[in-house]
Amino acid sequence: MTQPFTPIGFLRSCFTEKFGVPRQSMMMTEARGILKLNPNPAFPAALNHLEKFSHIWVIFLFHKHEERSWRPTITPPRIDAPEKIGVFASRSPHRPNPIGLSAVRLEQINFEPPDGIELTLSGIDILDGTPVLDIKPYLPFADRIAAANEGWATGDIAQFAVSFSAESLEIIKNVQTEAFPRLQRLITQMLEWDPRPTSQKRAFPMDEPSSEGMTFAFRLLNIDVHWQIRQGSCYVFAIILK
Repeated sequence: MTQPFTPIGFLRSCFTEKFGVPRQSMMMTEARGILKLNPNPAFPAALNHLEKFSHIWVIFLFHKHEERSWRPTITPPRIDAPEKIGVFASRSPHRPNPIGLSAVRLEQINFEPPDGIELTLSGIDILDGTPVLDIKPYLPFADRIAAANEGWATGDIAQFAVSFSAESLEIIKNVQTEAFPRLQRLITQMLEWDPRPTSQKRAFPMDEPSSEGMTFAFRLLNIDVHWQIRQGSCYVFAIILK
């Protein structure tokens, strides 16, 4: 049976490309976005009492993958993981039905915009322009399972130190907005988890002398962040406005 779905709205995200998006929600507390609901006279009533919850589930479409073939096995982003796992044992977007699920913090609900209600979210791991199918309250007593195990995703994920050039810090200071007053912290959170694809992590490990000086870049909001590996850490040497 085919069941069509109509998005309830779309997410305005700080992430404009896949590179740099956190592996899971709530890994980067400074990652913020706005869920812009479609104009609907029933939505104000549908949101009644949602503001009492600190976190919500966001159900969405991996819209960049809708037209692509799904993959029965994938390569996890963690270099300490098995090289190949089944897609149903992962959270990969390359699925038979490209549906995503993220638990995020609900910062506020703004009912005033005439073109649709806005929900401000933080801790997101979702691309800009993503269609949202539904939202549900996060219930700690039901959604947090203390006895659950981690399957293949055991062990801590490595984190790395991040530093900035004086020129980069000056540009960050000038481009910070009311929506992102802690832009430096957001960039730091993105880099300390090493956002590179698994292939790059394996080819150029952060702690290998042969990787020293290797440069990379990613897009965030309206800037390009250029960084390099320096003594086993991430060094931001340039911020370029786009």
